[in-house]
Amino acid sequence: MSEQKVELLAPAGDFACFRAAVNAGADAVYLGGDQFGARAYAGNFSDEEIVRALRIAHLFGRKIYLTVNTLVKESEFASLIPYVAPLYDAGLDGVIVQDIGALNCLRENFPGLELHASTQMTITGAYGAAYLQRLGVCRIVPARELSLDEIKAIRERTGLEIECFIHGAMCYAYSGQCLFSSILGGRSGNRGRCAGPCRLPYTSGGNQAQYPLSLKDMYTLPMLPELMRAGIDSFKIEGRMKSPEYVAGVTSIYRKYIDLYLEDPEKIYQVDPADEQIIRQLYIRSDTCNGYYQRHNGRSMVTLREPGYSGSTPSVLDDIRERFIARDILLPITGSAKIRAGEAAELTLEHGSTSVTVRGEAASPAVNRPLSRTDISQKLEKLGDTCFAFSDLTVDTDEASFMPVKALNELRRMAVSGLEDELLKRNRPARQAATAITGAAPVRSRAVVKDTGRRNDLCVYVSTREQLMTAGAYPKLHRIYVDADLFLREKEGAEQSLLPGKEYFLVLPHIFRKRTYPYLPAYEKLLGSGSFSGVMVRNFGELQWLCETGYAGGIESDYTIYVWNNASLSFLAEQLDCITLPLELNRKELGRLSAGHNTSFVLYGYIPMMYSANCIRKTLEHCINDAGAADNKYYLTDRYQNIFTVTQNCIHCYNILYNTVPLSLHGHLEAILKKGCYSRLRLDFSIENAAQTRAVIEYYLNLMAGTAGTFPYREFTNGHYKRGVE
Repeated sequence: MSEQKVELLAPAGDFACFRAAVNAGADAVYLGGDQFGARAYAGNFSDEEIVRALRIAHLFGRKIYLTVNTLVKESEFASLIPYVAPLYDAGLDGVIVQDIGALNCLRENFPGLELHASTQMTITGAYGAAYLQRLGVCRIVPARELSLDEIKAIRERTGLEIECFIHGAMCYAYSGQCLFSSILGGRSGNRGRCAGPCRLPYTSGGNQAQYPLSLKDMYTLPMLPELMRAGIDSFKIEGRMKSPEYVAGVTSIYRKYIDLYLEDPEKIYQVDPADEQIIRQLYIRSDTCNGYYQRHNGRSMVTLREPGYSGSTPSVLDDIRERFIARDILLPITGSAKIRAGEAAELTLEHGSTSVTVRGEAASPAVNRPLSRTDISQKLEKLGDTCFAFSDLTVDTDEASFMPVKALNELRRMAVSGLEDELLKRNRPARQAATAITGAAPVRSRAVVKDTGRRNDLCVYVSTREQLMTAGAYPKLHRIYVDADLFLREKEGAEQSLLPGKEYFLVLPHIFRKRTYPYLPAYEKLLGSGSFSGVMVRNFGELQWLCETGYAGGIESDYTIYVWNNASLSFLAEQLDCITLPLELNRKELGRLSAGHNTSFVLYGYIPMMYSANCIRKTLEHCINDAGAADNKYYLTDRYQNIFTVTQNCIHCYNILYNTVPLSLHGHLEAILKKGCYSRLRLDFSIENAAQTRAVIEYYLNLMAGTAGTFPYREFTNGHYKRGVE
């Protein structure tokens, strides 16, 4: 028997699913309340239901983690503490968090509460995990795209608990870095409202419509031993939108095989075909894969034909209902009662190593018919709707005594209540135990540059050499943000394009994983060359890496480090010299953010809708593997004939899918300039050629100088500046 402990973590979209998960053997359940959860369309739980579920879970020695895994608007932030407080008092075991401001708020206000970093935080390696560890996080739910080696590296470096998905639907994009549904229809994945445009058909090059963005469902039952040997602490089943039958069926089968392996790790591990057949009949998409644990991407992971669900076999559902839903499991208890005339009645109840003894009224000598052992047993064994069932009850009686039925019922009630209290006391989280470096200072204790008071500086971000050379020709553009990979692709030419008198910032990659680490010395050399005044980071891993290198220059964040509230803004302003505000807030919501910090705002650019480890071109054609190419473009056309540009970053091996039209806020520029809230206003260039770059720069320079002109593109979007997201 292995001493390894692995948590099986099941989803619950409502109370019926919670009971199904407990009945089927889940060690822990994750669920959402009526606020802050990333499944807005699940049934979700009222506060009273969560408190009730916590009591049941702790009686059974299980745990409950609350999903607080959405980005929190400033208008909502004040309700966060009142929302969590009664659940914390009721013994909440942990919270799963995305928003960095919410994370700090919860750490400061709820001592000892376990903080778990959601997969929505896009933690792709040990650097990002180490950053969050210093902020009190005790568990990481890493990006689904990580390999087992990358997961092991996080565990080895930080010692943090690791929670990984083992079953269920998979997003095509890195979680937390997808605006596809948000930009197209206003339903944001960062708010739990994703409409799933990745599940729709697309064409490429005039070919037949397929589903290149729809991943197969994850199914890892055959590789459970390998996952357990990797040291993963918690195995997570996806599915808070699924039925109780799905939750119970999937949980019970994974429970069976986890236990089988741990019982004898040396025994040959095999999955019974009958069990595999059952699990494949529980709302699985047209096919399955084992995720990214053993591969970086691949056509075999994608459901190219219509990705509908296969449905479920009625007989399978009926069997699951009968075994796990029709009746709740009960805790087996043993009891011993002592009923003797002239002595206080006594009842002891035991479950495992937990025991309680209570004493009631004294029994009196029987006048007529004395209580028999059978009489006493029948009264005491009536446990009603409690969580207990007797496996054995012994009765010590002189068979000459009598007690009223009411007194026996009260004796039983006191014993059951006492045992419940002892179990709850034993299984509630120990708040005094520190789970991490609580209250530690951030990795960079203060920003290098404080607010200078300068506002509305127009600057640009460029990703190709022709964009860089074009932007450099305009004296009024003092600052240029340059994609770091440009210097990897063109080692000499790019550096020669940097002009004296300009202020350049090096922009690090969108995705920061193990395959990026070999390039870190090159980035460090560039930052130490004297050509760059600072660096822009796009995730917490890059911020951690810079601080570990001792980098002392300016650091700014891109909009992919989300700042939706003043708590996030104030926290990050202590570490960053400027913060780029997000793309999903509208002008009123942006106006609620404090103007007392250096902030940047994007006026123009093709919005990246998603970043993905899977490669669309590789799926539909073949891998080009051309790290030196600056123009790796591919195109998808949707059913309305809108064309999406996709770029392949072959250096770090990720895709970016861009919106069909650019964001441009030229119609609101006058009001933005007048308000003067932003230190810098940015034009982002990604897929534009030199002529398009030039046209946009000149248009905005003229517009800021008061000269009206015609915007270079016939079609554009205001993004969320007017509408925002729910």
